[in-house]
Amino acid sequence: METIVKSNQDLKIIIEGPNAVGKSTISKELSKKFPYSVNAPFANRRDLYDLWFRDPKKALDLSIEILSGFPSYGIFDRYHLTPQTMMNHPLLFLEYINDEDIIVSLDADVPTLKARQKMKTTKEDVDPDSFYKPHYARLSESWNALYIDSTHLTVDEVVEKILFRYDNIINNNKFLVKEGRSKKIWRNGSNFLVELKPSLDSYTHGKSNNIIGTEVLRNQFFEKAIKVLGREGVPVLTYQKEGAASYSCECCYSLPFEFIVKMRAVGTTLIDCPGLFYPDMPFPSPVVRFDYRTDPRDMPVPSGYLLNFGLDPSEMAGIAEKAALVLSEWLLGAGYELIDICFVFGFSKDKRVKIISEISPDCMRVKRNGKSYDKDLFRQGASDECIKNAWEKIIEDLV
Repeated sequence: METIVKSNQDLKIIIEGPNAVGKSTISKELSKKFPYSVNAPFANRRDLYDLWFRDPKKALDLSIEILSGFPSYGIFDRYHLTPQTMMNHPLLFLEYINDEDIIVSLDADVPTLKARQKMKTTKEDVDPDSFYKPHYARLSESWNALYIDSTHLTVDEVVEKILFRYDNIINNNKFLVKEGRSKKIWRNGSNFLVELKPSLDSYTHGKSNNIIGTEVLRNQFFEKAIKVLGREGVPVLTYQKEGAASYSCECCYSLPFEFIVKMRAVGTTLIDCPGLFYPDMPFPSPVVRFDYRTDPRDMPVPSGYLLNFGLDPSEMAGIAEKAALVLSEWLLGAGYELIDICFVFGFSKDKRVKIISEISPDCMRVKRNGKSYDKDLFRQGASDECIKNAWEKIIEDLV
C-alpha cells in the first residue's frame, strides 16, 4: 500500500500493550504506510522499569526527560502510556498528547502471548495471571484509546483497524469511541457526541432493564442541572443539547474515580457499614466518598490512592461537595431533598479537572414528602410508568 498520510499532518501513532503482543511488528508495518520513523523511547530500559519499584518520583522525572528528546510526531512502539507513567500521573503528560494522536491499546490472551514470545529472539516476561489486562482496558477507557484484541487477528487486520481510526480522525468523521450500559460516546470532530440509552441498572439489587423514555428525561434533567452548576462556578464539561436523548461536549479524558456525596445514611452506607449509622440518619455536613470505578462493583478507596495517582483528593472532594450543595439548594427551592449523588471526574486539554458525568435522577437520590423521585423507584420495583411520571414531575417543577 502506498503512503496514505496527508501533508502537514503532525501526529503520533502510539502502540501500547503487554510484552510479546506484537507492538514492534505492528509499528514496523505502519511505518510502510506513513512517512514516519518508528521510535521506541523505553526500549532496553530495564533500569527504568526497575527504578519504578525503588523510587517512583525519580522514575517519573526520568520518563519525562526521555520523552522530551523525541519528536512530537511519528510512530511510537510504547510511548509513555504504560501503567508506571501516564496511567498513574495523567495530568503531567497532557502536553505530550495532541487531540488528534492515535493511541492504540493492543491486547491478546495469555496463550497467544506465550506463542508469540516463542517466536521472538529476545525473551520477555509474559504475565501468566493477566495482571496487565486491567491496565490496558483502563488505558482505553481513560485515554479514549483504540482497544484491539489481536488474539484472532492477523497483522494486516490490526493495521487496517488503526488506519481506519486515522482516516476518521483526520477527516473529522463521527466514530464510536466507547459504549457502556447507559450510553454511547462518539467522537465528532473536536467534540464528543453522547447518546443516552434507556437502561437502568442496580448492582446491589441485581436488576437491569430498558425503560424507553428514561433516556430523554435524563437528558432534560441534565440540561437544567448543568446550567445551574455552571452559573455557580462549578467546573463542569461543556454541554450542548443535540437531540431528545443526546448532547455534545468537549473531548475530555476520564479519571477512574467517582465521588459519592451523601447527605444521609442510605444505600451502600448501610450495606457496607452495618450498625455504623441508623437508616436515613442526616449528616451534619456532606460526606464525600472516593470510589475506584471497576466491574462488577465500584470499590471505596482511601484518599492516599488518589494522591499517589497524582490528584489532590481535597480539591476534588471540595468540587464534589460544592456541586452537591448547589444542586441541593436548587432542588430544595422546588420542594425536593437531595439525599446523595454520584459524580465522575475527568480532565480537559488545559489540565482542568472537572465533572464530566451525567447529572440526572439515574445518579442521585431525591425525595419529596418521603416519596422517591429517582432510581430508587426502579430498585423498589415500581412500574415503568410510575418511574417516568415521577421523573417528569421533578423536571417540570425545577426551573
